[in-house]
Amino acid sequence: MKSWKAGLWCCVMICFIAAGLAAVEQGEEKTAAESVPEGPAGPPPEIKDIGDIVGTWLYRGQWRMDPTTEKWVDHEARVTFGYVCGGAAIEMIYQGDLMGMEMHGLSLITYHREKEEWVETWVDNFTGIMSIYTGQHKDGKRVMTGKDIYYGETMYTRVTSYDITDDSFKWVMENSTDGENWYVSMKGDYTRQ
Repeated sequence: MKSWKAGLWCCVMICFIAAGLAAVEQGEEKTAAESVPEGPAGPPPEIKDIGDIVGTWLYRGQWRMDPTTEKWVDHEARVTFGYVCGGAAIEMIYQGDLMGMEMHGLSLITYHREKEEWVETWVDNFTGIMSIYTGQHKDGKRVMTGKDIYYGETMYTRVTSYDITDDSFKWVMENSTDGENWYVSMKGDYTRQ
């Protein structure tokens, strides 16, 4: 009889504790929701500053893996830019060839209101690594920088778009293993199709 009462007592206590925890969680959710600061919402207005990139482009460029060589390899790609997430970001879809293999890349570009900087992600089927770049768009140039780990080594990347017109722009990627000594690894021209 005593074990039956003890079991009932445990069940009653567990129910009270569960009910109490549920009430606390609901209270925390309400408090968290009430504490969300008010501020601008929706697509950042700055995204329109680079809206002229939306469309389809032909990319013709060159690349080199070794900074000590002057041998450049040509490559081409079809690149499409378009608004996504209700206009909050611009997506880039890259389809081309590199070293005789198909290369597929995907990028998202947006403006971070709080940090007042551009943010771009990049992933492709060659590395499978999600890279994140941040930077500024001013004086007719968009300069983005980031840091990754490749084959156990730190690799700094700086990407610059410049000479931007309605129908074309130039692009260059520089890399560095120390963040100070840079070399050009890729360069090319985008032409609107």
